[in-house]
Amino acid sequence: MRIFIDKMKYALIKEGYIFIKKILKHNASINTDEDIMKMQYTILRQNHVIEKGMSMRFPRKGFGQDKVLFLICRLSKYYDLYGKRDLFFLIYPLSTILEYIKYTKNNDVDISSIEAEFKRLYEKTGFTISDLEANEGGIKLISRIDILNSVQNIDFKSFVQSRHSIRYFSPELPNYKLIEKALEIAQYTPSACNRQGWMAHIFMGAKNRDLLGWQGGANGFYEEIPMSILVTANMSAFLSYEPNQVYVDGGLYAMSLLYAIHSQGLGTISLSCGFYSSKLSALYERFNIPDNEVPIMIIGVGCLLENFNIAISKRKDISRTTVIHK
Repeated sequence: MRIFIDKMKYALIKEGYIFIKKILKHNASINTDEDIMKMQYTILRQNHVIEKGMSMRFPRKGFGQDKVLFLICRLSKYYDLYGKRDLFFLIYPLSTILEYIKYTKNNDVDISSIEAEFKRLYEKTGFTISDLEANEGGIKLISRIDILNSVQNIDFKSFVQSRHSIRYFSPELPNYKLIEKALEIAQYTPSACNRQGWMAHIFMGAKNRDLLGWQGGANGFYEEIPMSILVTANMSAFLSYEPNQVYVDGGLYAMSLLYAIHSQGLGTISLSCGFYSSKLSALYERFNIPDNEVPIMIIGVGCLLENFNIAISKRKDISRTTVIHK
């Protein structure tokens, strides 16, 4: 028993060491501007700070000027470094700054220096004010009635309780348009500072069978699953003080995607990716998954048969999973 425990301790220490090495390589706080993804994610975070400030009940008059100037500086550097690779990325933060300028001027605050820097930047990029106004950025006003009207006919409890893990499906491949709709729905998953640091890798055919065979949890029925989606999250989206956020945002997205696929009338099964790094290394190598992405789960997807068996999977009473703090 002692030897077994020592082996488990060693395995955990090894896994921790490997995780630290990956953080030091991929965390967005390190060598930020040398990686286009790191720069984009940090800019999205800075952009969200501006949007968040405008969305407060009582924003401080003239708030955020230093932050906006800093964002303009970052966007200008991004244009110089990566404008030829992904110029369109700049549209959203530029639209946010435009809305900030309008918002702040409406409060009779002189921000002429910001306006001048902003003008230089958007002219440098080649975008026009019309281009920026055509893209949403900043804030918008919604009402309680808007939200109540959108949810009044939704029986969410029944919807959630009707989702099950299904282990055999109709043999045909799911309609990809339904998958696209599900992906579009899942994109509205909340994320830390709106960074949306997730990816969905879709597998079909022989690649799908290979992926499910690698995972191992579907042995005995993986040939019944015609499509799978590997959900990953990007370590480059997060800063030094949030190394575990990659699992939080990735998990949120995975759950949203499960429900979104269910909403399209397709069946799913969730398959874990919580393995030792030695097993995960084969995932990266065999399936061309970038090293900066952390695997969250595999979602097997298929078309429903008329009738099928499911595990009951009885849930705990909420008294066992809830703690009230007063």
